[in-house]
Amino acid sequence: MGELFRKEALAIERGTHTWQEAIEITGKHMLDVGAIEEGYIQAMIDVVNKVGPYIVLAPHIALAHAAAGTHVLKNDMVLVIFKKPVIFNCENDPVHLMFGLCALEQGSHLDLLTNLSLILDDEDVWEKLLACENLEELYALVNKENQ
Repeated sequence: MGELFRKEALAIERGTHTWQEAIEITGKHMLDVGAIEEGYIQAMIDVVNKVGPYIVLAPHIALAHAAAGTHVLKNDMVLVIFKKPVIFNCENDPVHLMFGLCALEQGSHLDLLTNLSLILDDEDVWEKLLACENLEELYALVNKENQ
């Protein structure tokens, strides 16, 4: 399958953050790699404020996103590892892995989600992702697991 994440689409965050700050950090990373316009960051926060923390898919794992198309420049996905727990006040707290996803149009991101599911299918893999201390180690792990 090849490369799931480019090295520039990966980040490790060591500070303590609220869920809103974690989404902002993830969104800023999406902005920095040229995937979105700035308005997408607030849209991701607004969705959680409106519908609740449904983006927390499983223990330790969140998928930050907003509506397809608006403020999106290309289909893309980033991964930010939060070394300190992020609390959403939901049953799957705490979050340590936040994937940021954006799609140009509805359904155009399904290949990204399929590849992502192959990585997260194995519980040991996400524990290894959390244990990564640098971007080189993280890059090697996510792309090795995607082959």
